[in-house]
Amino acid sequence: MTMSTSSIKWFRRLLLTAVYLLGIIGVLGSTGGFSDSDLECFTVDYSPECADDPLPTTPPSIVIPSGGAAEGFDDTVTSIAAALDASDDVYVGGDFKIYKNSATNYIARLNNDGSLDTGFVTGTGFNGGVKIVAPANDASGDVYVGGSFTSYNGAPVGYISRLDLGGTLDTFFATGTGFDGDVNVITPAVDGLGDIYVGGAFTSYNGTSVGSGLIRINNDGGLDPGFATGSGWGEDSIAPATDGSGDVYVSSKASPGIARLNSDGSIDAGFDTGPSGFNDEVRAIAVAIDGSGDVYVAGYFDSYNGSSNSGIVRLNSDGSLDTGFVTSGPFINEGDFITPAIDGSGDIYVGGNFVAGIVRLNADGTHDTGFETGPGQFGGFGNSPNSVALAADGSSDIYVGGSFTRYNLIAAARIARLTAGGAFVR
Repeated sequence: MTMSTSSIKWFRRLLLTAVYLLGIIGVLGSTGGFSDSDLECFTVDYSPECADDPLPTTPPSIVIPSGGAAEGFDDTVTSIAAALDASDDVYVGGDFKIYKNSATNYIARLNNDGSLDTGFVTGTGFNGGVKIVAPANDASGDVYVGGSFTSYNGAPVGYISRLDLGGTLDTFFATGTGFDGDVNVITPAVDGLGDIYVGGAFTSYNGTSVGSGLIRINNDGGLDPGFATGSGWGEDSIAPATDGSGDVYVSSKASPGIARLNSDGSIDAGFDTGPSGFNDEVRAIAVAIDGSGDVYVAGYFDSYNGSSNSGIVRLNSDGSLDTGFVTSGPFINEGDFITPAIDGSGDIYVGGNFVAGIVRLNADGTHDTGFETGPGQFGGFGNSPNSVALAADGSSDIYVGGSFTRYNLIAAARIARLTAGGAFVR
């Protein structure tokens, strides 16, 4: 008797579910569970033929006590950034109000052992969610904060603020009435002047119409009129070029999805994205740290100028596709962030809507199997992470934040620290 295609698929799903249940019994009942030799569809590098076969959708229940208890935050972590003051502390922003049963209204600073830094005193904190934390690049320990808020510790702030090392509002950074809409991204310039690029869903800053959703602010909070972009750029990702040009890479939801802007805000024609660019939204841009001037791009696209890809590419400094960077297999799609490793390997961390939620790629785009987030469909994070920050202590560890409550079946309430090999630290 010949089975129909639908019958074969039904049988495969039944078989996969049975194997999954046996694996869960192994995880819960012993130190067993899925091994590296388990079915190919349960690994990060699963085969294309698995794409039509949904994997089991219900992991073992991992209960996080109310308020995060000892495990972490009570709600989503949106942004993590290592402090640049040699402390190895980390700034965390998001939608949370509690960390380990202590009140932390949308922002916190954590010590390198995971405890709350009580020297960073925020009072009543922000009155709305934080979308981005960006440490100032002047070794002050200060941090820029952007989001959906309009006040900080009772003082009016228009969607952006700068806090000092003690959590006090920096009044030298005078933004006036600030923005009229959410700030999604803040990126310090690399020109040594202390300027910052700001992108978001705003159309005015301190009463001045800006329109584009992308502006440059001086270190005292004043609008830089020498940077004028017109409209349509920078709402989601901004990455300054590292070649001393003063240029900046910016994203757009519309084709071509990415541009390189000169220091005055005009489009750099030397970065040619071709006739079509990306066919869908660009979510993240990161400049390679190998001195090449190349740039990594991740998003919801699956082609660049007609060349198929898996949601992440590397572009040469002239905008052409770097054909030496090839991601193998469909283990990446809908990429949300990119963080280059700083260990000299040329590797990058990529997060998004895929199995495990985060992978480490070698310099040629292949999967770095030395970064192991755990075997099986339920290895790694249950929900896509939102942000990764490199630890500043030279350990090569990484901090990961998001809406997840587990990592490789270990309770982890919206934040985790992992080794360079993917092992859970805390």
